[in-house]
Amino acid sequence: MTTSPALPPSSRPHSGRLGRPDRRAPASDWLKIWRTSPTAPTRRLLCLPPAGGAGRLYADWAAALPTGTEVVAVELPGHGTRVTEEPLTRMADIVEGVETALDTLDELPTVVFGHSMGAAVGWELCRSLRHHRHQLVHGMVAAASPAPTAPAPERWQAGAATADEDLLALLDNSQGLPAELRTHPEFLDLYLPVLRADLEVLARHRARRERPLPCALRVYLGADDPLVSEREAWPWAPDETEGDRALHVFPGGHFFLHENPGPILAQLARDLHWMTPGA
Repeated sequence: MTTSPALPPSSRPHSGRLGRPDRRAPASDWLKIWRTSPTAPTRRLLCLPPAGGAGRLYADWAAALPTGTEVVAVELPGHGTRVTEEPLTRMADIVEGVETALDTLDELPTVVFGHSMGAAVGWELCRSLRHHRHQLVHGMVAAASPAPTAPAPERWQAGAATADEDLLALLDNSQGLPAELRTHPEFLDLYLPVLRADLEVLARHRARRERPLPCALRVYLGADDPLVSEREAWPWAPDETEGDRALHVFPGGHFFLHENPGPILAQLARDLHWMTPGA
């Protein structure tokens, strides 16, 4: 979910067809990159937005993170600058598209940051990179998300069958849209199908048990998150990651990252230093 401004009138609603990853799409479509240092980056923070979210949510983060950090945000089909494309509805297709785009970048010590749906995608991406690219991430930060092997919360299980009124109720409960967009019919005609497709990804996905990832884990949570409780966010099994693990709870709701980003980015900066020593 996102607090993006209204989309341009020239953008057309999606047809509702199931999307497939476009292997011809350039990496610049899939990945938005921000750097603040004139020298080559020494570490990468790969950000995966929440359901309905766009890469520009992370445009300001590089300036607040350690020198040498390259912030790379994923832009999924149907989201942000890719609004005219069909959204994807299968986790495997999303992971494949992101992996293919990452192949065009230089290898750097990488920490994956995922918010809500982005945490579920980030978890599967970390495991897929190990399987298919023999690449290991240095750390995973999961924000506002249930643990990966926990059952999907009931509110996310309807997927493609989720009615508009239920999507709007979810947005109202999470405070995921500003009031001016919540009552903007043209925006909702474009946005709700994308949100529904993202919920379909979560509804269909089942994380499989496999050997643990050798990386550090941080779980970030809003103290007043109406969608994810601490009991849902912190039952990560000991066999899911081998590195050190910690839970950090911040003031705010499901979108605590953007309500008061200062303390979160300060903690993230410390975690990046810990996860990528010497980078």
